[in-house]
Amino acid sequence: MSDAYTEVRAYVQRIVGTHGGPAPAAGSPAWCDLADSDRAKMLAVLHAGTRAVLEDCVAAIDDRRRESKAAAVEVAQAEDWSAVARRVRNRDQALRSGAYVERRVSV
Repeated sequence: MSDAYTEVRAYVQRIVGTHGGPAPAAGSPAWCDLADSDRAKMLAVLHAGTRAVLEDCVAAIDDRRRESKAAAVEVAQAEDWSAVARRVRNRDQALRSGAYVERRVSV
């Protein structure tokens, strides 16, 4: 994914281990009923924070993908591609028939 998510995930894993155990969703009624000292309450908050960072990273990737697509569409629309294809076809046909001889610079 991205460096931000990887860093946050690694930090959370150092705190709670790779398997922190079950925890209710942060802010849910079950989470609210937990004592502040309950490990599951903190684990739920850490999980929610990690997920938020992941969602931000995915959104950034999506934004870059959209920008890349927009640039590709702009390039595709910038040229009359049927005219380009016609020129290439005509040139190739002229080269094959001998009607056109490519210039070469001698050294």
